Amino acid sequence: MVYPVLPARRVVNGLLTLPLAQRLELVQTLWDSIAADPIGPELSEADRLLIDQRLERFLADGDAGLDADEALHALEQSL
Repeated sequence: MVYPVLPARRVVNGLLTLPLAQRLELVQTLWDSIAADPIGPELSEADRLLIDQRLERFLADGDAGLDADEALHALEQSL
């Protein structure tokens, strides 16, 4: 069975024919637009304050805590 080419797919196929420099510029523009969009729900003022306090404590003592493997091991040991 042959599926129809969607309009978006036609656009993408056309963009793929651009020279490398133009494709890189397009990627950068897309990335910048993604980075500019807020991700996730807005934080409340209380959440922001808590995050700021935790960051300040981390910066003051520099203790990075456990890495993922250490945390998993500690959890396994506690079970």
